[in-house]
Amino acid sequence: MQFSNHMDEIQLSKIRQIGELAGEMAAKGKSVIKLQVGEPDFATPQQIIDAAIRSLQNKETHYTPNRGTMALRKALSDKLKKDNGIIADPAKNIIVVEGCAEALMVSTLGLMDPGEEMIIIEPTFINYIQLTKMAGCTPVIVRAREENNWLPDMDDIRAAVTDKTKILLLNSPTNPTGAVYPKELLEEIAKLAIEKNFIVVSDEVYEKLIYGDAKHISIASLPGMAERTVTINGFSKAYAMTGWRLGYVVADENLIMPMLKVHQYATTCLPEFVQAGAVEALVNSDKEVEAMRQEYQHRRDIFAELLRGIDGVTLRVPDGTFYMYPNISKFGMKSYDLVFKLLEETGVATVYGTAFDQTGDNNIRISFANSEENLREGAKRIKAFLENL
Repeated sequence: MQFSNHMDEIQLSKIRQIGELAGEMAAKGKSVIKLQVGEPDFATPQQIIDAAIRSLQNKETHYTPNRGTMALRKALSDKLKKDNGIIADPAKNIIVVEGCAEALMVSTLGLMDPGEEMIIIEPTFINYIQLTKMAGCTPVIVRAREENNWLPDMDDIRAAVTDKTKILLLNSPTNPTGAVYPKELLEEIAKLAIEKNFIVVSDEVYEKLIYGDAKHISIASLPGMAERTVTINGFSKAYAMTGWRLGYVVADENLIMPMLKVHQYATTCLPEFVQAGAVEALVNSDKEVEAMRQEYQHRRDIFAELLRGIDGVTLRVPDGTFYMYPNISKFGMKSYDLVFKLLEETGVATVYGTAFDQTGDNNIRISFANSEENLREGAKRIKAFLENL
């Protein structure tokens, strides 16, 4: 049987691969600490759940507008103005989609033509590269370097731009490194986008998870960028709503229309009761979001100290997200081999660096979205494992 040849180029998620193996081990009774998954360990705040239940009790179970309910789009418009400095007309500039995964898909398939190029900064979330290939386009890699606090160099970005460049994809705060792009770097990227006339797709799903003196800046709020930026965000990380599958895209009306076409035929719309929960999240959940952020910061500080206490491990403490990306190169083992051996021998699940970067053999990603007890035990097992190598 014949199938689409270009799908041979598409990889399955390597993060899911580790998770499935860890699940199999746990099912067999082995003690497993899952530090590989990018998911809050908190439950969705109760008032958000209650809002969805009320919607169901009111029998709000029919199709909704393709763009999302007006109530949610208005709440998003208010949020974008207050938090991000982005002016978005709820009738024209916002589409509610099925998580950031669909937001990335509609951005890529809706805005790119086969043969065009997307600049992607590694280390990076694997979806970006795979979706670019799905669209018949070419991912052009710019590498952020550890010695530069996992931020890209503007000279490298400039060198990557060609006459085929359609999109530059940003992710700040960044998965897997936790880097937060400073305003000065975003301003330089904005100038280049205007000069070379390309679109910026900005994935900001971790915007609420920022620590210390770092600040989140939406590039769409910078001068001249509203008409050439697609802002992607969602409810999974900040509101502990991963299973709700709820995201949104924000863009100029000219960019929204082709993305709406992809969304209309791929997903149609989201359930009304899910969107009712999202309105409650935006309007009445700041206290819970801040409490979770503070707990993540507490865990970050503890876990960073524990990892830095392991002889041979180096770590740049993340300014955002709930990930750490320690360097394990001094142990003389490639990250892929180390991660599987660590899981097999200790039951600690992490992710190898080459899942995020073709040259990522020196690093592994560890999530601290877990209890302090599990983080301490996980660090203890990692330390014992590495000391025995």
